[in-house]
Amino acid sequence: MSNTTKNAALAVAGLASVFAAGQTVANAATYTVQKGDTLSEIASKFNLTVEDLVSTNKIADKNLVFTDQKIEVAKASDADKANDADAEKAAQKAALEAKQAAQEQAAQKAAAEAAAQKAAEANNEEAKPAAEVKSTTQETEQPAAVEAVKPVAKPAATSGSGSTYDEFIANGGTDAMWQTIVQPESGGNPNAVSPNGYTGLGQTKESWGTGSVADQTKGMVGYATSRYGSVESAISFRQANGWW
Repeated sequence: MSNTTKNAALAVAGLASVFAAGQTVANAATYTVQKGDTLSEIASKFNLTVEDLVSTNKIADKNLVFTDQKIEVAKASDADKANDADAEKAAQKAALEAKQAAQEQAAQKAAAEAAAQKAAEANNEEAKPAAEVKSTTQETEQPAAVEAVKPVAKPAATSGSGSTYDEFIANGGTDAMWQTIVQPESGGNPNAVSPNGYTGLGQTKESWGTGSVADQTKGMVGYATSRYGSVESAISFRQANGWW
């Protein structure tokens, strides 16, 4: 082979080498290191080995990579997939955090509304008068309102006396309930009506407030049990708050 021919062959070989290198660079892609990444994780994403990445990127220490460091990988499509996967994970995490925040806000709103409702109910109960009564059936006219009804001595509980107290006890009421609730609320008058429309022994707007002594007594016991859990608890509440 002549020198001219040899030189031409070498030139062609050199051009082929340059073209091949250019193709490698063109097909190569880079991956940006994310916080927490390791070289082994990056290699796994692109179906490579740690040694491949170390060799390709001239990495001195395979155990040390830096956030935002550019790592050359084999295929651009794989790099895009990896970056897309990271973006999808970030979007899913942000959506989950937003959902949790919305649920927390809804729970706080519901709790605040429940507290406001409870406070409103308590205020309505406190507005109920505890001691103003008016008689509608007594022959002697009484004042329409009095400052307070003081407990009075209970009627004698003789058998067959027919007193309001006797009927109250006979239908489930107790002496403590009579002294602590009935006397302060109505003075023992089953026909008592307050200026605000509360009626009967226990001063209520329920239908049993205008019934017979037996009906009123049963109504009071039922109300005490359903609202406070027991007659004793209702008595304790009336003593502590001045209303029930």
